[in-house]
Amino acid sequence: MHWGVGLVSSRSCVVDLSRNQSFSLCWCLGSEDNYSFYGDIVAFPLQDYGGVMSGLGSDSWWKKTLYLTGGALLAAAAYLLHELLAIRKEQEVDSKDAIILHQFSRPNTGVPSLSPFCLKMETYLRMADLPYQNYFDGKLSPQGKMPWIEYNHTRVSGTEFIIDFLEEKLGINLNKNLNPHERAISRAVTKMVEEHFYWTLAYCQWVDNLHETQKMITIPGPLSDLLKWILCHLTKGIVKREMYGQGIGRFSEEEIYRLMEKDMRSLAGLLGNVLTMLSFSCLFVF
Repeated sequence: MHWGVGLVSSRSCVVDLSRNQSFSLCWCLGSEDNYSFYGDIVAFPLQDYGGVMSGLGSDSWWKKTLYLTGGALLAAAAYLLHELLAIRKEQEVDSKDAIILHQFSRPNTGVPSLSPFCLKMETYLRMADLPYQNYFDGKLSPQGKMPWIEYNHTRVSGTEFIIDFLEEKLGINLNKNLNPHERAISRAVTKMVEEHFYWTLAYCQWVDNLHETQKMITIPGPLSDLLKWILCHLTKGIVKREMYGQGIGRFSEEEIYRLMEKDMRSLAGLLGNVLTMLSFSCLFVF
């Protein structure tokens, strides 16, 4: 009896080792969340029509081809993993009295980052006139977040917690002159942009215009185009799944862009008034 192997999942991408087991894969894009894929690889019997499978024999060409194909796929996966985890840094890292900013590598179009949250954090550091070092290692924080910082060997992740940490340690506060009402407006604007408007941008970038986003990603090596294609389509599946869980992904493309337009019109109205510095930095990166 010959057996086939199939992939079973209700989600967009599954990687598994055996039936009834799951393999978790973490990947972070623009958002500060971590993601996992789950599914099953199942075996099923194949019918042997006219003894064709039996006639191939155990050492026939199709088996060797299968081995070679599997080896090539494993090599490509290993190369991708190496590139994602390889240390790419601008300077030697020494977090003693220095802010080390961990973030994704620069895209090849001159844009500082494809991640709004990485761009937000770097913009904040520049606006606060705080010296920092970029560390483009692609390594997530212990909480599975990106970006994150090291300061005097203390690690902090999540842009909101990073800003709170720096304010406490260094006495920097861009909103120190605001009254309670203005602080409330600042937080409301920031959360609207980060928790609602962001997802419409993610849809535009990673779903509707995936081909253009793929052009901006930099992955060196002979398998660059293949790895970028794999990476972008994995990210597309993650974004669609997370958008569905958030709620916006349950709507049609037209409705998603309608929500984006409403947020943009609201932000345009706010730009006519005095914005807090923190809210402005958040709006700038988005």
